[in-house]
Amino acid sequence: MKKKTILFVILMLSGATLFAQGIHINFDVLSGRRHPDRDEAFMMRREENNHPRITQSMHNIENVISTLNSTPDDFGGHKAQAIADLQQALNSLRRALYYKIYQDNR
Repeated sequence: MKKKTILFVILMLSGATLFAQGIHINFDVLSGRRHPDRDEAFMMRREENNHPRITQSMHNIENVISTLNSTPDDFGGHKAQAIADLQQALNSLRRALYYKIYQDNR
């Protein structure tokens, strides 16, 4: 139990330190063009844990995009538009979820 308490305190202090240092998430991470570094990933996981429904929605959209991509039919040309719309929705949810740690560098 004591080890868990110490680990928790260390994680909280490191999180507070990162927040105080002004760690931000770059747009390339949000758009999927770059994987988050260690500090960005830590901050992102914290936000995901604070908002599990938004996180689950993002995973659901990713699954739908994957399903549509693997479907051979183009649905009269509407599949591509649906994928683009879902990708835009996913990007919007990412910006909303990570708003506190997001720095728009576009």
